[in-house]
Amino acid sequence: MAIEVEIKLKIRDRQALAAKLTELGFRPGRLLRETDVYFRAKHHDFAERDEALRVRETEDLETGEKTAQLNFKGPKLDDASMTRREMETNVGDGGTVRAILEQIGFTPVIPVEKVRNYFHRGRLTACVDQVTGLGEFLELEILTESEEGRSAALTEIEEVLRQIGHSMEDTTRISYLSQLCSKLENEI
Repeated sequence: MAIEVEIKLKIRDRQALAAKLTELGFRPGRLLRETDVYFRAKHHDFAERDEALRVRETEDLETGEKTAQLNFKGPKLDDASMTRREMETNVGDGGTVRAILEQIGFTPVIPVEKVRNYFHRGRLTACVDQVTGLGEFLELEILTESEEGRSAALTEIEEVLRQIGHSMEDTTRISYLSQLCSKLENEI
């Protein structure tokens, strides 16, 4: 089980940000379409516990390759970022996994769809996202195996934020799913 140290930042111009990341030494990575289906259950209140269970289906937009993962995210570990313990495993067929979860009492929530462009620099991953219904975001993340690594990872992320003209105060701790649910509630 890894600890994912992560921030999320609303942005205005994906292309300008991608150019800035490249200028800062990030290497462009894969361009993917990711569809996340989150689940809730009567016997386990994920929202109250600040946890998430999802099936992610991914399509590489350059090769057409498709993959799927089952993922569990624990509660946020601090008050400043999206840092959580995370467990993930590849699965053969996302649709089958969703059907299994539904058969045993889990209910899907609205899907979160995004086109995600990955960038990498050392252990740091930058994701420049176009999220359907929400707009453009930057996620910066570092995976660490220990509690001791969390602080150093967050410091490294904060430095990149500073280099692109932002600070932790500009970030949000609200997940894409929560933002979409809130938006739907406000439209009703």
